[in-house]
Amino acid sequence: MPDQVMEARQRIRELLVEMHGPESFVRTVSDTVSLRQQGLSSAALVSLLVAMEDAFGFEWDDDIQPEVLRSISSLADHVVALRV
Repeated sequence: MPDQVMEARQRIRELLVEMHGPESFVRTVSDTVSLRQQGLSSAALVSLLVAMEDAFGFEWDDDIQPEVLRSISSLADHVVALRV
């Protein structure tokens, strides 16, 4: 499972780079740092969630816990948990 988590983190980072460009904060942000604290707007978060649905082939539940949306790491952990 660690490989799946690393792959999911990498793909999420790629999606963020596609959205914000290679010179954005995404290149240097830690996987565990809050994306909102790094300046990711609500609209950009929604765009990321939609892109993740397409990239990983799932739909977000309406009652998703806010902690899941916090960081690249928490997003990746959620994606991997859905696949188990």
